Amino acid sequence: MGFLDKLKDVNEMRKQAKQMEAMLGTETVSGKSSGGKIVLTMDGNQNIKSVEVSPDIVGDKSEIGRHIRSALEDLFKQHKKMLQSKFGNMMQG
Repeated sequence: MGFLDKLKDVNEMRKQAKQMEAMLGTETVSGKSSGGKIVLTMDGNQNIKSVEVSPDIVGDKSEIGRHIRSALEDLFKQHKKMLQSKFGNMMQG
């Protein structure tokens, strides 16, 4: 494989990466803390789109911290599920 062939392959990979990025930008996932006190939403490119905080926990810093951690854990779990559903065959092995 010559230099020009490798360059074409790199350009094709960049093109495919941009297409994947655009497609993932249209996907959204949400993560919720227990009881839905905090809901975080992000797109498939991990850009946070919204943060919702229940008025029930406003003012309680330790409770807010626990709920943020819980919501983030759920958010990343949901993101991983979305990626596996979109690219599962590519992500295995």
